[in-house]
Amino acid sequence: MSQADSLFGPPSKPINVGQFSQIARQAGVDLWVTNSHFIPENSRNVWLTLPSSQKEAIEAECSIDDLRTTLDDVVSDPRLMAHVSKAHESGVYAIHETAVTSNRRKRKRNAAPDASEEHPSVHSIKTHMDAIKLKSWTLDINAALFIRPPKQSDHNTLVKAKAFALPEPNTSSQQTIVFATVYTPLSWGHKLSARSSQHALLSSHTLGDLYDIIPCISHEIPQNSLNEHGQSVWNNTARQDSGAVICVEGLLFGDGQSEKDYAERYLEYANALPEKKRPSLSKATAMHDTPLSSLTLSLHTPYWLLHAGDCTHYIVFEQMRLFHPSDPSPASFPLTIQITPPLLDLCRACNKVPAVLSVVGDIRLGESPFVICRPCWEWMGTPGGEEESLLKVTYLPRYEFGWNS
Repeated sequence: MSQADSLFGPPSKPINVGQFSQIARQAGVDLWVTNSHFIPENSRNVWLTLPSSQKEAIEAECSIDDLRTTLDDVVSDPRLMAHVSKAHESGVYAIHETAVTSNRRKRKRNAAPDASEEHPSVHSIKTHMDAIKLKSWTLDINAALFIRPPKQSDHNTLVKAKAFALPEPNTSSQQTIVFATVYTPLSWGHKLSARSSQHALLSSHTLGDLYDIIPCISHEIPQNSLNEHGQSVWNNTARQDSGAVICVEGLLFGDGQSEKDYAERYLEYANALPEKKRPSLSKATAMHDTPLSSLTLSLHTPYWLLHAGDCTHYIVFEQMRLFHPSDPSPASFPLTIQITPPLLDLCRACNKVPAVLSVVGDIRLGESPFVICRPCWEWMGTPGGEEESLLKVTYLPRYEFGWNS
């Protein structure tokens, strides 16, 4: 838990979700409607009293039609758009590489095309951009302080918010919307976590609803079972759910699947620790019986989730606000608004394409399990003799549970 504390914050004061909604509603002001007394009476009718000539002069001065026309012309022309994009990327890269003083090997960039080979339209827009006198138009070395390379968590597998139909949807708009971000520790980074998904829930939803919609590669582990002929087969269509516990403000919310669930087991583990290292924890209600409105949360504070043995996530509640009329229907909540695409393992044989198979027990390979793509596996073929009876081949997860919109 201490590893994640330095990545988030500063934390807010504890906020009771139920009281937040109640106090906001009792304020007596509709926050989504502009009241007349918020606008000075003498300024509302100023525009109407102006003469037509003065209105036209103001409209002409504030008009951005010339900028919009220029932008439309550039965006609609693939040649011009490609030049503008490449020029921006080259400029940002040059500033970033100049500011970085590390000894890491710098990647070579392709040389710019010869000016004599440029299309006349490209040469024209280049000349126009170079003639801009605005001092902030060109980036200087100080811009490196605000430049970072793109990250995996910047991507989103969803093309639109993903709704989850609950058995008994709550259609009341008199609720609070709570936004939660899920982080997952990186296996290759020391004390680092990366954002894996973001969700929006109503205050009437439970911690269990949040857990159910969190996508995780641990849910994709196939099950090994016997078919009708007694042969071992792998089932990739069933979601793995061996238990879970969420810790919020020192309270352990288990899944309630058994009398001795993850909360009870973790409490036993914590009580067995030395007194100086023993955290102050207590078991609470089951997560599916705990609505968010009953919780007291601190924003920007990581609360941990443990499931599937030792798979850990950090849940950070980013913000909460009242329901807005422009929001989707309450019946469509909870929503998943961002999912970071999972990193796929490359084939260990060709190291070029993502692996689709996991091979266990093949003595020809240097490790077990060995991940491999289908063409490489077909090219190798199955071993003969006694080794073939010990061989187990299964498909790698397809990331179907909640990854697609």
